Order: sequence, then structure tokens, then C-alpha cells
Amino acid sequence: MNDSRGTQSDRQIQNFLERREFDQAGRLIDEKLRQDPQSADAHYLMGVLHFMQGRMSQTVDSLKKALAIEPRHTDAAICLSVLFNDIGKYDDAKRVFEGANQSVAHRRGSSIEQAIDRKFAVKHLELADLYFRYRRYDEAVDEYSKAAALDPTALDIRIRRAKAHAKKGFLSRAMQELQQLKNENPNYIPARIQLGLLHYSQGNLLDAELEWETALETEPANREAHSYLEMAKESRTQRK
Repeated sequence: MNDSRGTQSDRQIQNFLERREFDQAGRLIDEKLRQDPQSADAHYLMGVLHFMQGRMSQTVDSLKKALAIEPRHTDAAICLSVLFNDIGKYDDAKRVFEGANQSVAHRRGSSIEQAIDRKFAVKHLELADLYFRYRRYDEAVDEYSKAAALDPTALDIRIRRAKAHAKKGFLSRAMQELQQLKNENPNYIPARIQLGLLHYSQGNLLDAELEWETALETEPANREAHSYLEMAKESRTQRK
């Protein structure tokens, strides 16, 4: 089967799955497997079908077959990792996820590869937030860094990393992170707001006010900046 027909068939299968027309999707997947039993995509799609039907053991089997044929099948790896995590097999989930992550780490550039990177960035971000929640800040910083490297467009990841640095007591490192983010993206208001909060926590009220005033010049309706600016002014008044 040539690539164009394969792409068309996959698209039809996905459309059937989205409409939950499982019989039609199953027939097309079976046909795909008859034509090419070693099609990783077909086994992956069969796994998706089984998952949507609530057949967990069959889902795992199909996804494993896809990965056995094509170890770098990222979609299959992510699905299997998420499934293992959901059913409590955390070590298996981590192994599958890290293996797939490493397999694509060296590939960058195309829009498809960037989309794959963003999927992995989300997983690293979820893990980082979990570490942060349980006050494991070293691990949180490490995972935030991986997420930021995979998706440089997600600027909020760097804010979260700065917060983790601050929680560790590395205030200068947190300040440096936010200052760099602000300099690279002058109109990115969250960076200025968070930098103002860090100044405020250190008693640098004037510096905090400057950040929030500058934020309001860019975004006059920003409620956070308004609230924090009022807070800083009240604190300064009480000091007099």
C-alpha cells in the first residue's frame, strides 16, 4: 500500500474513532493489518480502539506490538506510558516514557518533531508540578528544565522553575531567571508580576512597584498588577 493510501486510510480510521463508530474503525484496522502485519501504525490504532472500548489488556498488547515493531513510535509510547500510570504501574510508565523521550531527543526542526517535543514537554511539566507539590524542589527544577528545553515557547515553565529555585532558597537564581525572561520578552506580563513579587518578598518595595507599574503600562486592565501595586503602596505607607 503506498503512503497516500495509507495516510487516507489512517485518517478514515481516526474519523471513525472520533465518532465512536467502532465497527467501521475495526474493519479498516483489520484490513490494514492483513495488508501489512508489521505496521506499527495499525497496531497503535488497534490499541486506541481497544482503549476506547474499555479493553485495557488488549490495549496494552496492541501498543506493545507497535513499539516492538517501531521502538520510536512516539504516540504508542506516550499512550502506553499514560495507561501504565493510570493503572498504577509507575515504574513501567517511567521506563516507557523515558525510552521514547530519549529516542526523539536528538531530532529537532520539523513541525512534526516540534509537536512531538511539546507532548513530552507536557509530561515533564506534569511531573515537575508533582515534585513541586511535594516539596522536592531539586527534582522539580530538573523536570522544569527538560520541559523548557523541549518547548521554549511555553514561557510559564520558566516562571515555575524560578518559583522552585526560590523555594530552595536560591533567590538570586530565581531573580536571574525572571530577569532574563523579562529581557527576552518585555511584553510578557507574568514575568514582570512574578519578579515584582520576588522583590516584594525581599522588602524591595520600590523595585516591586516599578515592575507592576511597567506591567500596567503594557496591560492597563491587569488585575493582578493593580492589586499587587496597591499592596506595595500600603506597605510603604505603613513603614513611614
